[in-house]
Amino acid sequence: MRKARRARRRRWWLVALFGGLVLLLVVPFSGLGRDARVRGVEHEAGAAPLRAGASVARMSVPLPVTAVGYGLVRPEVSRVAFPISARAVVLASENVKVGVVTLDLLLADAGLVDEVRKSVAALGLSALWVAATHTHSSAGGFALNPVAQVAGTGRFRPEVRRAVVEAASRALGQAAARLQAVEVFAGESDLASGTGSRDEFPQVDRRLTRLELRGASGPVAQLVVLAAHPTLVTRPPPGLDPDWPARLAAAEEAAGRGVTLVLQGDVGNVSVERSGVGSDEPAEAFARAVESAVQATALRPAGPGLAYARLEVSLPGPDASRFVPWGLATLVDNVALWPWAPGWAELSELRIGTVRLLGVPVETTAASGAVLEAAAGGGRVVSLVNGYLGYVEPADRVSRRVGESHRQLFGPELLESLRFGTEATRAALRPIP
Repeated sequence: MRKARRARRRRWWLVALFGGLVLLLVVPFSGLGRDARVRGVEHEAGAAPLRAGASVARMSVPLPVTAVGYGLVRPEVSRVAFPISARAVVLASENVKVGVVTLDLLLADAGLVDEVRKSVAALGLSALWVAATHTHSSAGGFALNPVAQVAGTGRFRPEVRRAVVEAASRALGQAAARLQAVEVFAGESDLASGTGSRDEFPQVDRRLTRLELRGASGPVAQLVVLAAHPTLVTRPPPGLDPDWPARLAAAEEAAGRGVTLVLQGDVGNVSVERSGVGSDEPAEAFARAVESAVQATALRPAGPGLAYARLEVSLPGPDASRFVPWGLATLVDNVALWPWAPGWAELSELRIGTVRLLGVPVETTAASGAVLEAAAGGGRVVSLVNGYLGYVEPADRVSRRVGESHRQLFGPELLESLRFGTEATRAALRPIP
């Protein structure tokens, strides 16, 4: 009798396990309850003339350290080939105080953004942008999310994360301590050559947007928005290297043009054309080409005032159908991706004088970026801000598996969710009085 009961119990366990496996294979739990909605809306505006301060802080990353990149095997480097840094600018108008910090990293995951925010809580910032320059040859080990570790950053090392947070905090603190009256000048031009599309759609974002914050004695800082994947350093890299964005920033700073923050535009499908840079050191050559374009960009006064709006928008579930064999996608979604895929994304918009910048935690392409810019009413998209969710393409491209959609981690509804959130951000952005 006892043996029969044990046998029945084992059979029930096997049935339960089999039933659970069938459910995981068939029912897309990862997509349930993910309708588009927003939460945590914040907004503020100041009309007074701007004040600004800026600073650069080197990252003292412990060596040796894994270099970021894609593929399961990543090299370990034991030296720094070119300084990796955090660059920050703090803007203030009346009671509004906004910080922007760029990190010479592949990405800034949500956990890293949260830690930077906590480290500078005493500064009383109304809003903070933490953006990555997206270099593919800098330090890894800073991301806690397992999906990010497998996809590009390597095994998490707390001491690397601490070094990054310390540099960001130091740069922001020094910038906040150096506030002075500034005027804003802005301009936009096109980068005539040097970049191209890496997929079948030829359209790329070649716009170069430049904002200069000019004080009484000269430039304090500038923001440069340009789309170009920083993948020019050879692999494996001979040492940690922030690629062309840091070289451009260092050259501009050495020329007395202020602390230079390089931000990525619709970078998702944009690569640098190596054959066009004309040098044995492509990163240096491309940085020089961009520097010439920056200086050729005509600037005009952008007026006073500072405003921001931020919110969180719900996301669709993860979608592995483009990465795994047929029949396994739902299982991978439910087991491997769902526990680590965020349900919300932060969107934020800054208005500096008359210039509007929309910060998104994805890599937009020219096509998806155009959708978001239309929803924002003309604000320029800045990728890789306050988190990282991978790529985003229009739903029709995702369904046809073309463009950069084979790199999109979420379902085809991702762009629609971001568009919905962008419209809400636009509605929340208060006009400058």
